[in-house]
Amino acid sequence: MILLNIKQYIKQHQRVTLQDIRHHFDIDETAAIGIMEPLLQQGYIQEIVTNSDSSNCSSGQCSSTCHQVSKGSEFQWVDKPFKPLSIQVQII
Repeated sequence: MILLNIKQYIKQHQRVTLQDIRHHFDIDETAAIGIMEPLLQQGYIQEIVTNSDSSNCSSGQCSSTCHQVSKGSEFQWVDKPFKPLSIQVQII
């Protein structure tokens, strides 16, 4: 039920931070991150990393949290969910 409420909250506000979600729903950071992961995987939201540590990922100096929700992230609603396609590609 809370997942649906968070989804509606993000859709209504279009762009929110992890902190916004924590305060609005009165949940701790671990719970907020755990709830955001399925929404990211389902393609309903897109993570926009706004902290300075994001440069380490693009430079190849990743920490162990590169592919996890970042504390300094913002989340943006996606009108048409991104769905991953598993297409086999052969390069000749």
